[in-house]
Amino acid sequence: MTYKDNYYVNKITFYNIKSKQIKSNEYYKILFIFEGNCEIKWGYKSQEGNKDSIILISPNNIIEVASKSNNPLTIYELVITTELLNILSDEDVNLAKSFNTVPFECRVVNANIETTMLIKNILKKLFTSKDNKHEFADSIYIKSMLSIVVVLILRSCIYAEPKQKIKRNTPFLIDDIFAYINNHITEEISLDCLEREFYVSKFHISREFKKLTGTTLHQYIVKAKLDLCKKLIEEGKSITDIAQICNLGSYNNLFRVFKKEFGITPKEYYNEIKKYK
Repeated sequence: MTYKDNYYVNKITFYNIKSKQIKSNEYYKILFIFEGNCEIKWGYKSQEGNKDSIILISPNNIIEVASKSNNPLTIYELVITTELLNILSDEDVNLAKSFNTVPFECRVVNANIETTMLIKNILKKLFTSKDNKHEFADSIYIKSMLSIVVVLILRSCIYAEPKQKIKRNTPFLIDDIFAYINNHITEEISLDCLEREFYVSKFHISREFKKLTGTTLHQYIVKAKLDLCKKLIEEGKSITDIAQICNLGSYNNLFRVFKKEFGITPKEYYNEIKKYK
């Protein structure tokens, strides 16, 4: 399979529409805002995106991009497969594993000017390369550009994290709460646990979380655990094992909350998945 079968670059321009849903399906999607400003929404969260912002979407997620510009919003979309990340990796760096260690469903990153210019130019070249067939050393050229842009994006994530933490000076660190839940989703997470972890009153955490997200902390954690359940069902794990892994109690409890959330039982969801395999 060639590199061109494992990626594509698309140009999205918001002319007469204010918002658009973008699905990642089984791919990693990277959006780069060339022109305009927007709001990115996913789940209970949202974040502002400005010119030159990079938006990372992990597989099997949906985001909504709402334009906030008077002029058309222009975004370049890079879609890459896990197989491509494995192809671009070497014995020292596993790019697929590196992407998976970044705790995100959707992440908005602002890189430095030099990195931004490099990514911008590479995306433009990748976009136009689909029309330039049979160029000399085409596969090497494309592989080099893809390698550079993937590494630049991962570096931007790494460098952006400490900068974002320095800017946080409020007592309630909502982003850290989300990150903690994502990193400990297979454990039992309680308000008492978060109080000990962040040295903030559990009553304050509960109140501010509901105010900022519109849902209770318990509801959010259960939903996050159920999303993990779906992924494990898709991987073929037994329902009994999934209930233990996700720390949702007994099989009967998993059955009850799963059906309440998705309208079907875990077994019915498994049977639906099998139809398309």
